[in-house]
Amino acid sequence: MIKKDYPYTFARVSAKKAKLLERKDYEDMIKMQPNGIARKLEEGDYKQDINDLGSKYDGVELIELALARNLSRTMAHLSEIASDDLKPVLRSFLRRYDILSIKRILRWKRGGKGGKGDLESMLVPVGGYSKEQLLELSEKEFDEICDAIKFPESEIDYCSYIKDADNLKEIERNLDRAYYQEMEQVSNNIGSKWFKDFIEREAEFENAKTALRLKKYGKGMDEMEKWSVKEEMSDTIKKIMNAKDYGSAVNIIEEDMLGAKASSDDIEDVEHGLEVERLDRALKSLHLEPPGATSILGYVVAKITEVKNLRMLIRAKETGIQNQETIRSNLIIA
Repeated sequence: MIKKDYPYTFARVSAKKAKLLERKDYEDMIKMQPNGIARKLEEGDYKQDINDLGSKYDGVELIELALARNLSRTMAHLSEIASDDLKPVLRSFLRRYDILSIKRILRWKRGGKGGKGDLESMLVPVGGYSKEQLLELSEKEFDEICDAIKFPESEIDYCSYIKDADNLKEIERNLDRAYYQEMEQVSNNIGSKWFKDFIEREAEFENAKTALRLKKYGKGMDEMEKWSVKEEMSDTIKKIMNAKDYGSAVNIIEEDMLGAKASSDDIEDVEHGLEVERLDRALKSLHLEPPGATSILGYVVAKITEVKNLRMLIRAKETGIQNQETIRSNLIIA
């Protein structure tokens, strides 16, 4: 049953979707320098953020800060306009970005490389943790960080999933498993087939990338099952795992998930193709399903992908290492 305020939320999210950057916008920015990119962004959804920060910053720093501010503001507004029964769904879904930030903090802590500014640029504070809370977490020792991971509103005890992990890779995998366990609970609670399919598809993309990478390095079925983010696997993932070699696994992904041939057999290109397909399906969910949870989550995926694209683009411009074609090939555009 569609709640009476779903159409309102759906209309607002559709309006936001219309403001997302298109391929032509990226093509224009690829040819620009940082200040030109800032002016381009000022013409659209980032106007308020560019204007508010423009008196103190410019160039790359202005864009980086404006992107972070805009993303945080957008997610807060989504939570505000979501109906009461959608708010916990959105909050749980955004947990994936809390987990991403925590994993990056743990890697940064274990690696012992880079300053606090390097870490801050890697954080995605759009979920339950603010940037300040994430930076405060980073001040703790490695084991203290693991013990401090708390999501009070979640039925999943994330710390219990990682207490017996032997290394950083296992901690990261177990955090992902805890997340998908939570999303399965949320799916069961709201009883939406659309949402269930959406979450299963997200897990399938993650498992496909993991299985493909392990297949490339000659790992067997046991190893692929060990590192999957969800124990229950789709038929496609089982086929990838059972493929006789890496090339056969790529063929299965092309046929079952991409519906077309990847640009090459290079694993980076195949993974990029998967991310583009993931974004395309998320965007389609805005219009294919009845107004509901998946409509909002499709936009969330698209918005965070846009910010990721812009950060990659602006950093490439800053370093001057990547040429236009390399930048273009790294963009994730549906």
